[in-house]
Amino acid sequence: MSEMQYLTPKTSIKELNQKERRSSSAQAVAEIMFVKMAQEQQLDEVTINEYPDLFVEWDENWRGSAGSIVQDEGQLYRSIHDVTNAGQNTKPSDTPSMWTRIGNPLEEFPEWVQPLGAHDAYANGDKVTHNEKRWVSDVDSNVWEPGVYGWSEYTEPVAAQEAAEDAGEATEG
Repeated sequence: MSEMQYLTPKTSIKELNQKERRSSSAQAVAEIMFVKMAQEQQLDEVTINEYPDLFVEWDENWRGSAGSIVQDEGQLYRSIHDVTNAGQNTKPSDTPSMWTRIGNPLEEFPEWVQPLGAHDAYANGDKVTHNEKRWVSDVDSNVWEPGVYGWSEYTEPVAAQEAAEDAGEATEG
């Protein structure tokens, strides 16, 4: 009769569990650091928008400091003031005077929103859509409506070149 042999794993179950806990702890720390860096504006909006699930969903009980980032209706928003009580806590998508929307990098021409102050004014080169046209800001701290002041209507580079060529042909003929 042969003797039964048992296989012993190279790593014990206890060691495997410890490694898994360390790994998940390291992931949790990385996520916390990412959120902290985003809220301290050490990361650009493109990077922040790659990980929206790391930010808390806004609700009526939310409290935080200026710079805190929350999710609301599928968008990320940055608080522009400290929120310490229920009277200060407003829904981000309903109160742009209290929150700055963090743009979606996939939208090259997001819908224009009337800036309410320096915190959400458009920078030189920012692109928007307004009244079914595309616009590019010509100035920094732009709070004007496109078509009124400080904006140029955007034309596709190829279309602009063709228009210039057509204008040249029209003057020659």
